[in-house]
Amino acid sequence: MWDSVPDGPATAAASAAISAGAAAHAWVLLGPRGAGKMQVALAMAAALTCRELPGLGCGRCGVCLRIARRSYLDIHHIAPEGPIISVEVIRTIVIPEALRSPFEGGRKVFVIEEAERMNPQAQNALLKTLEEPPLDTVFILLCDQEDELLETVRSRCRALRLEAVAEGEVVAWLERRGAPPVEAAWAARLAGGDLDRAAGLGLDPEAGRRWRLFAGMGARLVSPVDALDAAAEVMTEASAASKARARAQKEEVEELAESLGDGRGTATLRSALARRHKRELRRAEEEVLIEALEALGSFYRDVLTARAGPGGSVANVDHAGAVEKWAASEVSSRALVEAMHRCADAPNALAKNANPTLTMEATLVALARLVPAAESPLPATAP
Repeated sequence: MWDSVPDGPATAAASAAISAGAAAHAWVLLGPRGAGKMQVALAMAAALTCRELPGLGCGRCGVCLRIARRSYLDIHHIAPEGPIISVEVIRTIVIPEALRSPFEGGRKVFVIEEAERMNPQAQNALLKTLEEPPLDTVFILLCDQEDELLETVRSRCRALRLEAVAEGEVVAWLERRGAPPVEAAWAARLAGGDLDRAAGLGLDPEAGRRWRLFAGMGARLVSPVDALDAAAEVMTEASAASKARARAQKEEVEELAESLGDGRGTATLRSALARRHKRELRRAEEEVLIEALEALGSFYRDVLTARAGPGGSVANVDHAGAVEKWAASEVSSRALVEAMHRCADAPNALAKNANPTLTMEATLVALARLVPAAESPLPATAP
């Protein structure tokens, strides 16, 4: 599995420690968003769990493949729901699960995404488990903002610091994982060093199609009516992603039933799995909404880049014609900057459990009024 992540001192240190059998019981992966922390965490989880190549992870067995698609039962992913990871999540989900024996393998691994978004009460609740973890449990905390983690939490983890990944390295990494060269270059440029986003855009055709659709919406926002239509499209895409995730979850449940039957402890496992699935469905929909806002923001950024002169690099090459038309239009650069801010601020409302449909409608109507497209915009490239 280690050959599936970018090279670097942090990756080498984690690989060496785990392969030598000297893995820590708790790790914190530090670095900017998109530095590949999730990819490294998955490689670590595979190295800790793989039966075919212990300490390294073969990347080919059923365990490694299920870890890669985040469906292995003993790898628990904890992510923010709303603006924080609450103390209730730590007390009712993480700690009880950490005390149970592994269901399938010899170890349980907890991957806590955006660990800095645990509120202080949640971090303090986790402390005792970090101090005295079960021997079969490993914690991997992913953190973008180191200062937001309590020193007491940081001091109980082995820290690895990852750096942002250069665009050329992202392209090569995507190509090694099977992305066509053109798609790899497109995804790497849009990702801006964010390895997780690059993986989504370059390796998932459906995610790439959605991004192209969303990035082209800016050129269609002629009026509030157009904005409401576009918002409805975004919600339809989010619903479709949630339904696709639900289908994958059904397969996961069937796979569980086939492998474990109805033995002791399976009722508890099914209950825990149902709770996790519910959280995943909410997150699947929210991720598409945020994706739409980021894609729209990237369109306005491209217009500003085009205005800066020929030295600029337009990321959404599929919509280069619309970008050029907007760059030559009378829309002010100040309004374009404000539009980018609107796109960046809207996810905060979603994180506070605002109504998703109303949030998208309000945001797109505001964009239509702030930076209205020309009455006869160039047609957006078909996704």
